Amino acid sequence: MKKWILCSLTGTFLALGADDWPQFRGPGGMGLGSETATLPTEFGPGEAQLWKTELPLGQGSPCVWGDRIFVTGFDPAVKKIEIIALDRKKGAIVWRRTVPATEIEKVHEISSPATSTPVTDGKLIYAYIGSYGLLAYAWDGTPVWEYPMGAAKSPYGSGTSPILVRDLVIVTRDYLPDPQMVAVGKNDGKLAWKANLTKSTQPGSGAAHATPALWRDQIILHRPAEVSAYASKDGSKLWWVNTNSSGTSTASIGDGVVYVTAFSVSGDGTVPRPPFSEVLEKYDANKDGKLSESELPARDLYLMKRAGVPDTIPGAQPFTLKFFFRRLDLNNDGFIDESEYNRADEFVRRMSTSAAGGLLSIRAGGEGDVSATAVEWAEKRNVPEVTAPLTYRGRVYMVTSGGIVSCVNAKTGRSIYRGRVNAPGTYFASPVAAGGKVFVTSAEGIITVLGGGETLEILANNDLGEAIYGTPALAESTIYVRSSQHLWAFGQQ
Repeated sequence: MKKWILCSLTGTFLALGADDWPQFRGPGGMGLGSETATLPTEFGPGEAQLWKTELPLGQGSPCVWGDRIFVTGFDPAVKKIEIIALDRKKGAIVWRRTVPATEIEKVHEISSPATSTPVTDGKLIYAYIGSYGLLAYAWDGTPVWEYPMGAAKSPYGSGTSPILVRDLVIVTRDYLPDPQMVAVGKNDGKLAWKANLTKSTQPGSGAAHATPALWRDQIILHRPAEVSAYASKDGSKLWWVNTNSSGTSTASIGDGVVYVTAFSVSGDGTVPRPPFSEVLEKYDANKDGKLSESELPARDLYLMKRAGVPDTIPGAQPFTLKFFFRRLDLNNDGFIDESEYNRADEFVRRMSTSAAGGLLSIRAGGEGDVSATAVEWAEKRNVPEVTAPLTYRGRVYMVTSGGIVSCVNAKTGRSIYRGRVNAPGTYFASPVAAGGKVFVTSAEGIITVLGGGETLEILANNDLGEAIYGTPALAESTIYVRSSQHLWAFGQQ
């Protein structure tokens, strides 16, 4: 028999099946399944596999409710984006609907126009497509309403998913020149309010990709250079904390605390550089004892780089001296001399300490700028750029590219353990947990199962043999995994 609980974390206040996973990162956006779930530890092709269904390319997560699973997909050959419903027990496609987009949004080279996760209240299915806008469907796939917004103009794609707050569907389009958050009625698709988001002053910022989170009646956004809260009734800005962050990962809420991985490449990525004399010998073409911008290499003399991310990942190449040339040329004479070169590390330190950064514990609430009072602790080491933190059993977990998992005490920030999970590579899926197990997923397709205790206990490394970008769904005692071209179900057979 299905057990029912009242879901107040998401603000929907509707009966939510304890066996469901209704949005990105599941009930309340917490990344937590049932503690009574008996999920398999070892699984993969042919092992504990209930079914596997071929799908168009996609990187969103599964949305699971009742007898249905909802995902997004993209066919690059015909530039078609779809919302797809599958039968939960058998994996068969029940219906699929084409999104009427006339323009496909520009996305990162390793991303997809189908990165968003649908959300449902068990009555309608709501989807955000960056190439089009918001759409709602009935359970049988009948279109109910649309709220067209045009193709998003974020430089790397939207990356966000919608959430439900009472009778509203909330989505952010947080990119320049007009960052905004939009709320439409979930029953009729009519605009309820639109909040214009403050433009960030952080150098190099301009777009956020995080999904909104909810604390009480406040919408929490992780944005470039800040974590901020907005009233769900009208979108007015309530309080904020200034950060040194790119605003990419989704916040996690637990016991009145906002946990967010405020990543900045300057915070954990300083790269040693050779002495100035060696640099001159190699790059000072006219031998004048200083370096012009044209003399500096485009792929050498790095100041900062993303830890654990291969240089071959598009858009993840290290930041070079050339990239920051004009900011390092302190006297504006068009050259970098030895004194300016030797102050490069100081420049990086200023960037990393200009505001709060790292895994942050922020006490929710307050009014206005609470940067000086709301941050309870910060963990600066091995902070991921994309993956969300997981709050589970009084601990906070985070996983960064390279397969490094950190576990800290949720109240104090004290490190409990840190180590590698024997699955290197990049990580885009966020950690999730249920039934005493923590699941971390690499883009290379390896799902590592960890014990939920005080030590790093690697129970299994499960290789699906296919890229995985979407966060798995842990619904009932089944693991649903959206790989690049398939949806998998693993559980007790």
